[in-house]
Amino acid sequence: MSSDPPTGDESFEAVDWELIDGDAHPVSWNVRAFVVGAGLLAVGYAHQRFAAAPLPLDWTLSHLDWLTALSLLAVGAFVVVPLARNLRTTLRYWGRFRANRLGVASLLYAVAFFAVGLIGPLLVSEPKLDVLYGYQPPVGTAVDLKFVPSCLGRVADGRCHGTWRYPLGTTYSGKDLVPFVVFGARTTLQVVLVSSALLVPTGVAVGLAAAYASDRVDAVLMRSAESLQTIPAILIYLVLRPWVGDYRLLLMVGVFGLANWGGLAKLVRSEALKHREESYVRAAESAGADRRTVVRRHLLPNISGSVLANATLQIPMLVLTEAALSFLGLGAPTVHSWGQTIALGIRDLGTHPAWWVTLFPAVLLTLTVLAFNALGDALESTLDPRR
Repeated sequence: MSSDPPTGDESFEAVDWELIDGDAHPVSWNVRAFVVGAGLLAVGYAHQRFAAAPLPLDWTLSHLDWLTALSLLAVGAFVVVPLARNLRTTLRYWGRFRANRLGVASLLYAVAFFAVGLIGPLLVSEPKLDVLYGYQPPVGTAVDLKFVPSCLGRVADGRCHGTWRYPLGTTYSGKDLVPFVVFGARTTLQVVLVSSALLVPTGVAVGLAAAYASDRVDAVLMRSAESLQTIPAILIYLVLRPWVGDYRLLLMVGVFGLANWGGLAKLVRSEALKHREESYVRAAESAGADRRTVVRRHLLPNISGSVLANATLQIPMLVLTEAALSFLGLGAPTVHSWGQTIALGIRDLGTHPAWWVTLFPAVLLTLTVLAFNALGDALESTLDPRR
């Protein structure tokens, strides 16, 4: 074939796949950018962990913070940037997506949730003990004075009214509820991001490998996926939990990410097998495209919608599982969690009189689960080519 790049007049069969996807550009630039960014994060992590001088930051990043940064880098490189580069296609899908009002509202909530989880901890300090101002009610509400050691707000008719110093009220020990909500959002966000960053690549890689492998390898991979689906990730976490000490949240996201990819792998395999029979894939193979080219240029773009929708629909399960474990006292005791805060409000004196300690995190937890469920359904409907 000619070494000149193909022109618009050339037929599909005349495309020189080795020229387009050969050694000249073996790796796409966003992959290289991700590798460079991951390398910089690795250098920063190594400096913090092993160097004598600390990083020039006002806080120390945990292992999970570094993994969260790496997950955000992956989302930017493999989701946000491709959407921005393929603006025409993105706008076409957005036109279909915005017709779903519940989906748009869920997307706005998801953006707000990510903003609070990422930026909020930088603006809010850890809750401080102040028993003198225990059970201060939220702004706009009041509680009987007999439940309040000392009322910070206005007192009227024997009731203590809330003040803007504690807009969401305080706990039994006088701790401001706002940090509990904000740091709980960060914990939930970390679970979602890091678990998804482990789950999605693993499920996609296994599914594509099964679709192209021999029957024996395909059977082994699919039996492995089915075996993982029969063993609850929460059971694996409970077995390993006593051995990890202060790294229980890290263990949680690791188990959630590495033990929940079975369903996604089966979905990817099914989609890949279906698309392999399409005329455009067969034409590409007949024209000389190798397997890597077919997967990268044809299969991955066409299954990405199903992968994104499936990953979004798994987020509510991750959120609820983390909250349930924290509520039962089986989560990470050194981090704040919405489930842990709900249990705190119930454990002190029940939901009465300090109903707000339980209500606000419970409402946020419910909204987060409902929003990502609705968002996943909307994405599935929007990205479904049959629609």
